[in-house]
Amino acid sequence: MMPEVYESASAKEIIKLLPYKTYLALEDLIEYIKTSDDIKKFFYDSEHQDVRYLEEAMIIVMRAKHMEYNYSLNPGVIEKLDKLFSKENKELAKRYGRIESLTKGMLYSYGIVEFEFLRTQICKYMNEIISSKELEDIYFKRLNLNLDVNYYNVRWTNTNQVQQFVTYLHEKKEDVGYIVDEQKARGLRYKNFKEQEILEREEYLWDKSTKKLYEYIKSKNENIWEYPFQRIIKKSELGENILSELTEKCRFESEEGIKEFMELFMEWYNNSPQYVLGGYSPVEFRKLVE
Repeated sequence: MMPEVYESASAKEIIKLLPYKTYLALEDLIEYIKTSDDIKKFFYDSEHQDVRYLEEAMIIVMRAKHMEYNYSLNPGVIEKLDKLFSKENKELAKRYGRIESLTKGMLYSYGIVEFEFLRTQICKYMNEIISSKELEDIYFKRLNLNLDVNYYNVRWTNTNQVQQFVTYLHEKKEDVGYIVDEQKARGLRYKNFKEQEILEREEYLWDKSTKKLYEYIKSKNENIWEYPFQRIIKKSELGENILSELTEKCRFESEEGIKEFMELFMEWYNNSPQYVLGGYSPVEFRKLVE
């Protein structure tokens, strides 16, 4: 069951293939299997159980029978994979991991962004020159990570210029085009986030105003849960659509309830980064144009 690519790959090639969190989980797994073959226990008790591709990392290390918890070590695996965790390779993996975190944080903050702007910002945060080819190889063309990213080449009709954009959004192409058009129409440069803001940014913005909005809706309809709610607000550049979807989730008993909901909604919407505004919130945007 061990994928052939891992059998023939060098330690450095494997580091490139694995997301950083999976690399760290694999290091723990190597230590674990030196004393136990209960892989089920590792998976369910490990702090890494939510790590994507951990199962694939397990297959690198263990032979497994489908639908059975009967495992044995792949021959020579400890000797080979121990090389992954040399001092030099740990630093290499850490570098890739930092670029991953910065790239994800930027995509979650901007929604859709010009590739060249993304690259130059990451160079600034990393304090080193990263070529377009290297960034594509490290993140966008790696075995597991390219599933998170979509490329769009936009040709402007008035200049015939082609610009490459990249996004984590899984929207229809015309929605992505709408965001790009709105960004350009406003003539704004992308917001320059602080490095720490980018590193802390998660796919679903779960700040104070977002939580307050969710808790209010939950009080009106106990059948709404965090994940469906997060999926709705993820599309925060399309405010009118979000408002329509959220109001369908609520049961308002009075005009006062509607007013209360709208106040919480506007507090969230006005202070959240908007993709059509290049990462600025509506409040920040108003201050820029005043």
